[in-house]
Amino acid sequence: MKAGLLLILLGNAFVGSLYGQNTADETKIKQVIQGFFQAFSDEDIPKLRSYCQADFTLLENGEIWSLDTLEAKLKPNFGKGMRRINTIYFSRIQVKRATAWVAYSNQAAIAMKGRKATIHWLESAVLEKSKGAWKLSMLHSTKLPPKKLEGQP
Repeated sequence: MKAGLLLILLGNAFVGSLYGQNTADETKIKQVIQGFFQAFSDEDIPKLRSYCQADFTLLENGEIWSLDTLEAKLKPNFGKGMRRINTIYFSRIQVKRATAWVAYSNQAAIAMKGRKATIHWLESAVLEKSKGAWKLSMLHSTKLPPKKLEGQP
């Protein structure tokens, strides 16, 4: 009887620790994605790069971009007074060992020189955990027509 009870308690502790780890990983993964886009808003390339693997790939508008390509596309807009507020609605996060994939809707409210626009994307990301930290390996972005985002309250 005592052995059976001990086995049940150990099993619950093991399953509980796995669940807790997944919850912690999911929180960290969300923070990486949100931080990546906040770095866009802050015009902070070193911070943006800190959220990515060295071989990061972005699939954007039918093109394949590296971090260098992304930086080259972003820099011409820096210092022009652009404000960008990001809102991200996570649909799904799947974690398997040291790899995660994420599906989310992304909305950016952009203001520059008195003009305002809201842009919507449906995106997926692949992250890898290395040395205890999650980093973006790949991001795929599909621009959507203006509408209510999937998962938006």
